[in-house]
Amino acid sequence: MIKGEARTRTRGVAMTRTLGDITNELKEKVLSPAKEEAERMVGEARSQADHIILEAKKEAARIKEDARQQAELILRQMEIDMDRAARNFILLVQERLEGAIVRPVVEDEVKSVIDREDFLSSAIDILIKEFALLQGKENKIEILLPERKKELLAKWFVDKFLHRVAGGLVVHFSDKVAFGFKLGIGETGTYFNFGEGLVEVFSEFCSPRFRKHFFAPKEDS
Repeated sequence: MIKGEARTRTRGVAMTRTLGDITNELKEKVLSPAKEEAERMVGEARSQADHIILEAKKEAARIKEDARQQAELILRQMEIDMDRAARNFILLVQERLEGAIVRPVVEDEVKSVIDREDFLSSAIDILIKEFALLQGKENKIEILLPERKKELLAKWFVDKFLHRVAGGLVVHFSDKVAFGFKLGIGETGTYFNFGEGLVEVFSEFCSPRFRKHFFAPKEDS
């Protein structure tokens, strides 16, 4: 009986050592390497996550900067477009004001001057002199005058200028001439427009865009 119990205890001790050895072996050969690998993988994952976060921050910063620059470009372009639109609007208003106010006033004043007998006769007098000197007195000169001035100019014109042209002087009156006359030899001729031409000149002269090139700006006192 005693011998049997001794053998049983001996086998238990042997089995206990064997399990301990197996456990240690598992720890050394399996669990420890697995733990190290897991720690390495966790470290790599953390490093990769940090890299991804850093790149994401860089990309976010780049996108933000691009958006800021794009917004500035759009804002500058909008300012340029608005400034151009404002200038065009001001020019349009000026043109309409000039057309509605300046030109009618100037046109009335020019017509009042042109309708004066002394103005038209003086202008014709000067042009006839120069025309005769340039073309020669031997050429017949034809004059086309406004129909509405016929009674005023017909006899007066011939009596005053006939002696200046040896070739003869022919006077025609037509509704085609409003504020001026046509001067020529035969079929040729030059139309002197004292109406639209003067209105255009004085209208431009009264225009703010024109005046600024001829008058110095007033200095602030």
